[in-house]
Amino acid sequence: MGTPTFVILIVCFATLAVADYFRTTKGKEYKNATVSRVEPDGIVIKFKGGIVKILFTELPKDVQLRFGYDTDKIEAEQAAARAAEEKRIEEQRAAEEKRIDQEKAAERGRAEREKGAEADLKQSVEKFQVAEQHASQIYQNAQKGTVSGQVFVSSKGGENFKLGAVQVELFARGAMDALLAVLKKYADVKIQELSPSVDAAKAVSDQADAAGYFSEAADKARNEYQKIRDERDSYYSGSFYFSYLRSSIQVVETDADGKFIMNVPRQGSFVIAARAERYITQIDWKDITEHYYWLQPISLEGEQQRVQNLSNKNLTSTAGTSSLIHTQD
Repeated sequence: MGTPTFVILIVCFATLAVADYFRTTKGKEYKNATVSRVEPDGIVIKFKGGIVKILFTELPKDVQLRFGYDTDKIEAEQAAARAAEEKRIEEQRAAEEKRIDQEKAAERGRAEREKGAEADLKQSVEKFQVAEQHASQIYQNAQKGTVSGQVFVSSKGGENFKLGAVQVELFARGAMDALLAVLKKYADVKIQELSPSVDAAKAVSDQADAAGYFSEAADKARNEYQKIRDERDSYYSGSFYFSYLRSSIQVVETDADGKFIMNVPRQGSFVIAARAERYITQIDWKDITEHYYWLQPISLEGEQQRVQNLSNKNLTSTAGTSSLIHTQD
């Protein structure tokens, strides 16, 4: 049968309430003292001189054990805690070293991919120019028909704007396809490389704006974010692709009504390329200009003529068209 609860309480109370004698390791004596409270690191006693706390480290070992303070156990626990903390610090250090090594490896990988993409791009541009020059020679003696059309864009209000003085260029399709594939790969590498920097710059800009939108620091952070974002976004644009289109077979220019006529071999696959821009308005002393890009496959397939208009419906930035590239202008 178990000891009644009230008996245990009485015994504990008696242990604390009974008058006792304590002598510290430094020789300090407390006579007729009663223990009022036991704490993790010592006891609080009442004696003739008042109330005082005596640390267990200042009491003999038998008194320590009497009140449940076991130095050997505590030292073992402290040693285990120190070992656990040292292990945690070592694991944290190892994890940080691993993270740094992974970042360095990722950076080396990005640098190698970029280097490889740049080498491929350089080689492809050279091949493209050679192929187009060869196509130009064949063009001279080929039987030709005509491709005619008009370059125009429509506003949201339905108004048509005819684009005059726009150069429309002719390229060989095979060489163009090969070049565009490499350009797309290179653009993807650059976008992947720059995107983390864009995200980091945006976080800094948002934080600076929250601290004070009109401050010099916020203005600087916004400019830096805009700069790195514009650099990344340039690889999504038609401007990036068109900057590599050189050595065209034939070039014509649209008249005041945006119309053009071009001689094209009746056999073979080709591409007509054109780019234009239109001033829209001015906001905060800054000119707002729209940019347009077209890259359309064309083939007469033995016929004498064909009409190919260039408009909003087949811009490189218009989804679901026959454009050879799709951009985000």
